[in-house]
Amino acid sequence: MLVDLQKLYGLAGRVAIVTGAAQGMGEAIARYLAGMGASVAVADINVALAERVASSIRSEGALARAWAVDMANEASVVALVRSVRAELGGLHILVNNAGVQDRNFIEDTSTDFWDRVMAINLRGVFVATRETVAIMRADGTRGRIVNTASNSAFHATAPSLFAYSTSKAGVAGLTRATALEVAKDGIGVNAICPGNTATPGQLTATGPDFPPEQVAAFLPPIGRQGTPDDIAAGVLFLASDASAFMTGQTLVMDGGALTC
Repeated sequence: MLVDLQKLYGLAGRVAIVTGAAQGMGEAIARYLAGMGASVAVADINVALAERVASSIRSEGALARAWAVDMANEASVVALVRSVRAELGGLHILVNNAGVQDRNFIEDTSTDFWDRVMAINLRGVFVATRETVAIMRADGTRGRIVNTASNSAFHATAPSLFAYSTSKAGVAGLTRATALEVAKDGIGVNAICPGNTATPGQLTATGPDFPPEQVAAFLPPIGRQGTPDDIAAGVLFLASDASAFMTGQTLVMDGGALTC
């Protein structure tokens, strides 16, 4: 008998939230989930760009709506999760993708800079996860939560990514701890860990620029940067029934960088 890949990867009837979905990896993730049948909440602090993505997805016959969210603001994150559940009739998948890669060397890192990175990259992930778990438990939903961490969580990849790397190590730890608590509810929690991936967020990050020779040194053994589509394919796996026997794990997609 041939394997039914639609049964493994199909998401028809499921509602997904993707944060940071207005561009880059988040946009690709939203398109992949919608392409497999999910109704997608395209959530971003830039709601105009989020609406552009949602409108484009709808024009191709899939279901998507834009939502505004500020991941550094607890009330905004809580409102996002609860309103998606109320307006779309369920919540089956949460992809905590929003984040910043602002850079500073340790001696130049103020507590305000540190707190902002942690608020967006880690605390926002916690709040969205907390609210989603509460809804999934109340609804009896055997859902999936996917967090975007980084290979920087396991290996320092560049000077000035001090706060970023620390926040992503926190995301990896949060993923494992949450998975342990909610496994009995049938909720799977995993993290995707991209390496050097070409996204608009990389180009707009504040802080010291990487010199050209250092950027070249970032290329992993596979010989190229990752693309948003590379990462979205991994998220689709983690969000679907194809990963049903997997929880608390960190799926590294970095072109082999951690082998060096």
